[in-house]
Formats: sequence, C-alpha cells, structure tokens
Amino acid sequence: MGDQPKMTRAALTAAITALTAQVAVLSTRVNNNAHNNVNNNRNNPNRGGEPIPIIRVRNNNH
Repeated sequence: MGDQPKMTRAALTAAITALTAQVAVLSTRVNNNAHNNVNNNRNNPNRGGEPIPIIRVRNNNH
C-alpha cells in the first residue's frame, strides 16, 4: 500500500472540475434528447399516439 502514488490537492481539484464539466455536457445532451423525443412524438402521428395497425396474414397450410 505504501508504494501507491499520491495525488496532490491541485491535481484532484482539476480532475473533479473536468469531471463536473463533462457531467454538465452529458446532462445537457440528455435534456436535449428528451425534448427532441417529446417534439418528435407530438409532430409524428405514428409515434406516441395510436399504434400502427398490423395486417395479419392467414396461414393457408391446413
């Protein structure tokens, strides 16, 4: 355990700051995707509303 490298306070602070920035970017992307999906469902009649009917084909092999 004594051979492990030590991280300085400045390095840890920089790493946390970089990670915080990445999380903020990802959160924005998730929010944008959620907003786009809501708009897409609203604008596309085949999504988010009544399901598309399925045409069933009878099997004629008796």
